Amino acid sequence: MNVDEFWALIEASAGDGAGQDEREAWLRRRLLRAPRADLLDFVQHLAATREPANTYRLWHAANLMCGGYCSTDGFHYFQMWLVGNGRAVYDAAIADPDSLAAAPQVAPLAAAPERAYPGWESLEYVALHVGRERDDIDGDIRDVVTDERQIRLRFDPNPEDVEWRDLDDAAAARAYPRLRALFGDRRKLD
Repeated sequence: MNVDEFWALIEASAGDGAGQDEREAWLRRRLLRAPRADLLDFVQHLAATREPANTYRLWHAANLMCGGYCSTDGFHYFQMWLVGNGRAVYDAAIADPDSLAAAPQVAPLAAAPERAYPGWESLEYVALHVGRERDDIDGDIRDVVTDERQIRLRFDPNPEDVEWRDLDDAAAARAYPRLRALFGDRRKLD
């Protein structure tokens, strides 16, 4: 499975407005029938999508969309949600996080009740569950990919993104005028 096929699979899972559960079931069925190499490719491509999305610049946009606070885990789930929105939305957000304001999936979040956050934690688990069901995967599929493909995943945002790392919330919000117009000041209330 090449990267174009990976994105086609992600986008095809959306079907006719399918929700995350239906999309996961659809992906699971496809990956169960896929050759072992394609399953490993899927895991590798999904992991690779994190690298360009793992920036403080994008984290600030996620923070704004999440009511003023997006945890480390929440940012990871946001990255998976971003992938789930398809290649065009993903690529645009990598280039300019404020472009998310124009994505059709974002306006409903802005209009939703207080705790509607962009995240798709379980997208990453689809291949993990498929790997457990298959006879040709021995152990955790993420470990298999790491060992066989020599993939290493960095969890902290890109250290070269330093100019965005220490940006305060107010300055970050000003950097995203379209997202700020949609989400306003929805600080998390705990």
